[in-house]
This record gives sequence, structure tokens and C-alpha cells, in this order.
Amino acid sequence: MTFELMPHLILWIVAFAVAAAAGLALLAGVTIDFLVRNRRIRTARHESIRSYYGHIALTH
Repeated sequence: MTFELMPHLILWIVAFAVAAAAGLALLAGVTIDFLVRNRRIRTARHESIRSYYGHIALTH
């Protein structure tokens, strides 16, 4: 007789991996959208990436 603590452990691991991959894809999409939207403003102001995003981070 074998003892299994969690009989469907592989299913849970696969479900967690799928959820983590979906979360990472969503995070990447939101980050890319943010950077693309702010690029026009940043280039119009002739600011470097460091100075523009530094101002955003320090003013909130």
C-alpha cells in the first residue's frame, strides 16, 4: 500500500505553472504598453530614459 499525501500533485503543479505563465504574460503586456505610451511623451521632451522615469518614480 502506497501513501500519497496529495494524490493529484502533478495536476496542481501544472495548474500553478500555467497560472504563473499567464501572470507573467499579463505583466509583460502591461509593462510594454506603459513603456510604448510614455515613449512619445519622453521623446517629445528630449529626456533620457533615466531622467524621465526617475521623475515619475520620485513624484508619486
